[in-house]
Amino acid sequence: MGLPWRRDLDLGRLIVDALAGEPWPADVLVEDLSYSAHRVMHRLEEVRPDRLVLVAATERGDEPGTVRTYAVGGEEPDPDDVTARLGESVGGVIDLDHIIVVNRYFGTLPADTVVVEVETGDQAFGVGYSPAVERSIPAVVAAIRREVSR
Repeated sequence: MGLPWRRDLDLGRLIVDALAGEPWPADVLVEDLSYSAHRVMHRLEEVRPDRLVLVAATERGDEPGTVRTYAVGGEEPDPDDVTARLGESVGGVIDLDHIIVVNRYFGTLPADTVVVEVETGDQAFGVGYSPAVERSIPAVVAAIRREVSR
């Protein structure tokens, strides 16, 4: 997922655009999920994937360009947090954490869900990546390929 016109935050959407035209196994769907959590929930209900690899740029406080790959898990989402995130999503917020929390809560996120994310460097309005995120793209693509092939 990505946020158009927000520099580094658009990474996921642009990576999907770049990878969609490549040959993938027949059971792999490459799709842009750059929309609110409740709409992603409906899409996941339609396709019911066995595995899901989410790709996004986020701000977690690491060095810009840092690539993280992790399995989604942990404690069940708090219902009050889910309600707040759904309210924001209906209001137009597009956010990786909202997608994860809401879809975990409603059971639409596959048990085998992995996130590949990169630390943002520039979230300003505009196009193109910061130098740090630009340098991270080969590592992001390699992580995606690794997750798809396992």
